[in-house]
Amino acid sequence: MRIHFIGIGGFGMSGLAEYLLRQGYFISGSDLNKSELTVRLETLGAIIFYSHDKTNIPPDTELVVYSSAVQRNNPEFMEAERRKIEIIKRSEMLGRITDDSFLISVGGTHGKTSTSAMISYLLIECGFDPNVFVGGAMEFLSNGTSRAGNGKYCIVEADEYDRSFLTLKSDIAVINNIDADHLDIFSDINGVKESFSGFINNCRRNALVVANGDDKNVKDILGKTNTKKMLFGTGNHNDYRVVNIEYNVGQDYKIKFSIETDEKKINDICLKIPGFHNAMNAAAAYIVCEILKISVNQFKEIIKNFPGVKRRLELKYGGAINVYDDYAHHPAEIKSSFEAVKKISAGRIITVFQPHLYSRTKDFYREFAESLKLNDIIVLTDIYPAREKPVKGVTSALISNELRNITKNEIYNIKKENIIDFLIKRIIKNDTVIFQGAGDITGVCEEFTELLKFKIGIN
Repeated sequence: MRIHFIGIGGFGMSGLAEYLLRQGYFISGSDLNKSELTVRLETLGAIIFYSHDKTNIPPDTELVVYSSAVQRNNPEFMEAERRKIEIIKRSEMLGRITDDSFLISVGGTHGKTSTSAMISYLLIECGFDPNVFVGGAMEFLSNGTSRAGNGKYCIVEADEYDRSFLTLKSDIAVINNIDADHLDIFSDINGVKESFSGFINNCRRNALVVANGDDKNVKDILGKTNTKKMLFGTGNHNDYRVVNIEYNVGQDYKIKFSIETDEKKINDICLKIPGFHNAMNAAAAYIVCEILKISVNQFKEIIKNFPGVKRRLELKYGGAINVYDDYAHHPAEIKSSFEAVKKISAGRIITVFQPHLYSRTKDFYREFAESLKLNDIIVLTDIYPAREKPVKGVTSALISNELRNITKNEIYNIKKENIIDFLIKRIIKNDTVIFQGAGDITGVCEEFTELLKFKIGIN
């Protein structure tokens, strides 16, 4: 069977395409930009076109899959309609693939990539041989975003954007948190909560929901369902409680903590990746392991070696200064990243933030300012538009102007091409620099890291 992907370069689309390639399907696809993911697919045998044109769809194509970012006036979409080729969304394709599996779905406004990666890593190391579909590149999958296994288990990052996760029929559904986001899709937080209620209601009979019992919005929707629940968090009302948190544990571990229940306590759980939020992610992963009869000792031995996910507060350079590449693009994520780094840093924290989407900047510029205000130096660059067209009056200056009203710390608006020169002149020993955002700021981080390795010294 030949399948064509419109917008094949995204994490979700490329992961599906790679999985199907490994299953023996003929895959073609289109995207506007060449990337590591598209080159990876070409190496595996996919035919990739770096444009959107009706001639891109091969003559014998039987199915067209499109991403949420693709509009119906896309020339390939219209050509598929004209030729009466079956057309489905990525989410529907994912639903079809996972329908016969024991499905572990990981949802939440924040942390779903890291949590689904943790669970995937644990199940792979324990010999479950699962299928995996996540929204970030993982070192233990050779920098891929999917895995074709032979076991009955499947781990999926359940994306709420465009209500994509409503095609999933989960046996275990993990919900980390629920926050206002994607307000270009949902009218308000109630719309977001309604979609998560649908996600739970789509679970299979006898499913289990593993959820953050400290999150008010999560508790609101759980109160309206009869699905069996297992709660994690710090509050005493939770079934599994994260306690005894320590930071910078020796040279190897950024955080150590315990998980306790009314019957037992699991001590000295260590992670190489920083942050309280990752302790919470690991607590959710532990509950899944307990459901699947993975022993406590196995869990502890495996999770301590979990390498993290690319661009999720990923340490790119460690030495006289530390440099992190961070995908955070929501105020809550930015705050969590800052708090994680602050706990383990000896010097100043400099955050270079590239806002993602005009709509998100317009909706949350005050919240962005609140999340950034404690950084010693804050560098804002132009908005990364992704799928959107510019909105009059919406720029990163909305955030910087708000910041100047609430902090005395240093604030700069700098064009992307001038950021490295600025940093080279300002950094000193023990600084931590975070490049933050879901756009192409990662390329600036990469360039800066290379300079640190080979060309400049630190005062």
